[in-house]
Amino acid sequence: MLNYLKSEFYRILRSRATYLFIAVCSVLLLSSNIVLALVKRSDETFTYANTAFSIANVYTSFGFVFILCIMVTGIIFNNENSNHTFKNCVSYGITRGTIYFGKLIIQIMYAIVAFLVIIGVHVASAYLLLDNSGPKELDMLFQVSLAAIPLLLFVIAVANCFYFIMEGTGGAVAATCGVILALPIISGFLGMKFELIRKFADILPWNLLSSINYDLGGHTVKLFWSTNGYQNYWIAGMLQMIVFVVLGYSFFAKKEIK
Repeated sequence: MLNYLKSEFYRILRSRATYLFIAVCSVLLLSSNIVLALVKRSDETFTYANTAFSIANVYTSFGFVFILCIMVTGIIFNNENSNHTFKNCVSYGITRGTIYFGKLIIQIMYAIVAFLVIIGVHVASAYLLLDNSGPKELDMLFQVSLAAIPLLLFVIAVANCFYFIMEGTGGAVAATCGVILALPIISGFLGMKFELIRKFADILPWNLLSSINYDLGGHTVKLFWSTNGYQNYWIAGMLQMIVFVVLGYSFFAKKEIK
């Protein structure tokens, strides 16, 4: 496993997509702060050029991060299905378990690094360019991140599962979007009529993420569960993540590698 992880690290560190993804996301967030600062310079009455507004835009938009996690899996796979590199790995004696779980570990590690760098650039530029609203927004960002992390890991596990199961990238992305987006939305509508489906829909990661409410005045985050909220978010996210990890590995272990 260690040797495989080292080879994967070497491969992704030499890939331009690895850095391009982080750079583009960082530049987009940085540019939003630059725009706010420029508007403030031209209009002194502009009230949104502050760290509170800038950072709030990030933690209230974690649904977008949810989608970006699919891209993380695509970056790490880098057309390995179409290039048939898995066949070479197996022929060299690397077990399927090593390949599957090694890929998942690399994706999680890359996602964490990318998240920290991108958010770090945004927060640092906000405090450098905009009016300082104090540390409370950072606390809000931390609270939302703490609840969202297991849900984001779930997305990576689902994408990893379908990238291993399906031959084409398009099919894998479509199947992932179906599970993480279409299923919660459809279940939510059906839940209006059927109580059992509503309870199922409530604990799906996308709906849990959407259920986070923000008291901007009181600087508090309200989760779906008022008691043991963060603990329950982690339990729900990790249990559903494990389901797709096991599902993906079970299919890959029996799949004919071409």
